[in-house]
Amino acid sequence: MYQEQINAENIHQLIRPLIISGVYKNEMSALKDIIINFVKNKINDYSLQKQKFNIKYKKDFDSFTKSLRGNASFSDEDDWMDWKAAIEMEKAWMETLRSFIKDAN
Repeated sequence: MYQEQINAENIHQLIRPLIISGVYKNEMSALKDIIINFVKNKINDYSLQKQKFNIKYKKDFDSFTKSLRGNASFSDEDDWMDWKAAIEMEKAWMETLRSFIKDAN
């Protein structure tokens, strides 16, 4: 499978219609907004995953973890790993957003 290399010209071609149409004033503002929205969507996705587990088990992650000690099924362990991953990924994306916003200012 051929993957085109990303370079400044590719980015310019992708962003240009957003500038021409007046949606954004320049490439930098377009890229910043697109990246921030992408990261916020990732945070939202992982937050929703966490909520689903909270609803499914009617408890928070720490309580769920304690309830598994000594009597976890394979399904419970799978959910625990997915829940833990959602927590960690949400934190990572939140840190990415904080860092990006800090660096953008």
